[in-house]
Amino acid sequence: MIAEKNRQIKKESFIQSRQMELHSKLQELFKKEGKATLEKVKKVILEEKIECKEIQRALKYFLSYREKGFLVRPTLISLGSKAVGGDIEEIAEIATPLVLMSGGMDIHDDIIDNQKKQNSRFTVFGKFDKDVALLVGDALLFKGLISWYKLLDKISMQKFIQITLLLEKAFFELGDGQAQEVSLKGKINVSPEHYLQIVRKKAADIEALFHIGALIGNASQSEIKALSNYGRCIGMLWILGDDVVDMFNPNELKRRIKHGCLPLPLFYAMENPKIKSRLRRILLKTRITKKDAKTILEMTIKFAGFKKTKSVMQNLVLEALETIKHFKNAEDLKLLVEDYQNFIEQM
Repeated sequence: MIAEKNRQIKKESFIQSRQMELHSKLQELFKKEGKATLEKVKKVILEEKIECKEIQRALKYFLSYREKGFLVRPTLISLGSKAVGGDIEEIAEIATPLVLMSGGMDIHDDIIDNQKKQNSRFTVFGKFDKDVALLVGDALLFKGLISWYKLLDKISMQKFIQITLLLEKAFFELGDGQAQEVSLKGKINVSPEHYLQIVRKKAADIEALFHIGALIGNASQSEIKALSNYGRCIGMLWILGDDVVDMFNPNELKRRIKHGCLPLPLFYAMENPKIKSRLRRILLKTRITKKDAKTILEMTIKFAGFKKTKSVMQNLVLEALETIKHFKNAEDLKLLVEDYQNFIEQM
């Protein structure tokens, strides 16, 4: 009994720190590939003359707490282009408006999810009020759109149209996934298969980033298809990785039960008739305690919630590696996948 408890404590410690380890291992790559875009994003945001001090502070705060996140999107575009031997000079120009628009959407998502903290730091919604967060999100969206159309002076019309149509499809699919996820708030009788369909839709933006990289690199149709599929797998792995991490964070698990959508391991555990009624009683309580969160975690572990989630993630890893096996410049692409392989092995 004591040995089992010690094993669980070690697992909890690993999972809680794993998110930081993932970012730490890839930090150098992200910094190298995304630095130029980060500087352009800062310049575009700070050059605006805004008289409202509260909005000024909120924008500056957003830049500070999301700085590392700004590196991800340009890096993924760059990796997609490099995989097919493409030129990466255009990437900062193309990635900057995407980062701005995505930033605005992220702030709005925090409001919808009632997410006041992320990685132990306050979100814009958590630090400022809802109205300020909405306005800052709107400002980033509009600035991103304006910056996007300025690209016509920097890239060919054909490439601009290709990428614009691609983004339209991706953002609508992403939005559909997010809307479906919102509809699951407070629902506990959700099939894992239905939830995974939503996760797949929410990974549309990551797929689009690799697709854009492939277009910049003048990839063949087969290469575009492979990189797009790879991006979808990576996007799903990131979302499911967060699901696993959130299960081991009592505060985040409590927030998701009350204000968001349950994580995949819990949906799998709910399939077991032996514990469904007990889990249901806990999940429907007016106030979820940390003790309740711990009980939910223990039951999810015991009744194969993580085991089944692990199987899904392993299949995504295998699919991602299969899609890029013919690329000569795939080392960094493999790094993203292999890092999740290590994560999955410890589940």
